[in-house]
Amino acid sequence: MPAPRSPLGHFIEGHAIVSPEGMIADAQGLFPEALGDAEDWVRFQAALDACVATVLARASHEATPNRANRLRVVMSRAARGLARREDAWWWNPAEVPPAAMLAEVAPQGGRIGVPGGRAAFDLFLRPAPGQPGFDAFHLATNPACPLPGGRPVFSGLAPGRGPEALLAEAGLVPGEPEILTPARGVSLRIWRRPEGDAPSASAP
Repeated sequence: MPAPRSPLGHFIEGHAIVSPEGMIADAQGLFPEALGDAEDWVRFQAALDACVATVLARASHEATPNRANRLRVVMSRAARGLARREDAWWWNPAEVPPAAMLAEVAPQGGRIGVPGGRAAFDLFLRPAPGQPGFDAFHLATNPACPLPGGRPVFSGLAPGRGPEALLAEAGLVPGEPEILTPARGVSLRIWRRPEGDAPSASAP
């Protein structure tokens, strides 16, 4: 893991598998089974196991039971500030900035996983000034599962402006692609922030 860039030593990494259009769900907001990939799933779970905490949007938390009993932070506009509940930390980013949340939830620093959904991806892709953003983003693509009209991984997606363009605009640099499942063409590319760079909140 490269050196973390947050003052408390947090290293923030996102994880998503997308359709060829850059979608993480269908038009109803559901994750179709055909979008998943066995090899990507194994790597994804191992990465989350190495995290001291994971940050999820509320819908993602409700759709994915925490069977591994990981420390979760659930983003919700209905939450009051930052509060520890039985199932997770519940967090309203409008009331508590991400840096303050991380200082409370993981004061020792460490790897923070962000497995979705879109609200969580958007928050760390374009952080507010002085707030932490993605240090890395693991982007898997499954060309065998088109989802026209689905839910994009980032809200800024547009024709001709896919997730790769948005990651580049946010200052992340792509690594070499790796083919995970040749029969389906599923690939993985890890985007990383160059050493010494701070997350940019001003990219278009």
